[in-house]
Amino acid sequence: MNLASFKELTRSSRSRGAISALAVAVVVFVIVGIAVEVTFLPKASTPSSGATTTATGCQGPGSASGSPSTPVKAAVDQLIQYFNSRDVGGLSNLYAADACVTWSGAPGLDGNYLGQGNIKILYGSSIGKTSVLNASIATYNEKPASPTSVDVSMTIMMHGNSSVVGGMNATIDATQTWSYNGGHWQIVKENWNYKVFKVQFPVSSTTFPQWGAMKTGKSLNLVSEKSFEWNAGPYVAASVYAFLFGIAAIGLIKYKARPRDD
Repeated sequence: MNLASFKELTRSSRSRGAISALAVAVVVFVIVGIAVEVTFLPKASTPSSGATTTATGCQGPGSASGSPSTPVKAAVDQLIQYFNSRDVGGLSNLYAADACVTWSGAPGLDGNYLGQGNIKILYGSSIGKTSVLNASIATYNEKPASPTSVDVSMTIMMHGNSSVVGGMNATIDATQTWSYNGGHWQIVKENWNYKVFKVQFPVSSTTFPQWGAMKTGKSLNLVSEKSFEWNAGPYVAASVYAFLFGIAAIGLIKYKARPRDD
């Protein structure tokens, strides 16, 4: 065996070794990714006792404490300001952790939304999709149930433009129960009855079945047919990218290892 043949044989052996090692690494990464998906994929669970729905919608308000330092109208005005600035985080922070919101008369959005987290999803999927939004209060009334609990009824006029439904125009009869707790006012119960809901591109429902589960107060993880895609999606994507990277790397190693004319 001459020196050139020996070098070629050595190069080929190293290339095959590198390819084998890389292939093993890719396979191991994919297997680990699948194991993580199976291990950490949320299991079906029942709704918590604090997030229940009744035949008439939401439960009554919880406990309140403290002595209000500002009128509830100031909090209502802040709510409208958050709508106009399309501030989903600010809006959701005005709701108690166990708040309940009921929307009716808005196709695709009707339902009960239990808990601050689900309310934030509601606003993120509606208000958060708008590029322009103008909200104003047409009529307003409030009735104190106690110094720390006030029932508010008002008519909200809203118009704007959304990336989902296009131009929109709505008139809402809203009722709210505000509770003063922890030094600020929060909504514990709210009903929105859309008397007018006109959109440029009507929609009847959302693509994801989790939306329907959320609106009826069920755990999102109970929807088994989509929970894998929702929760395991990032791991699957990482596995796919690792596999494609491995294929590209193997091709590059083979290209560099091909025989060259001296």
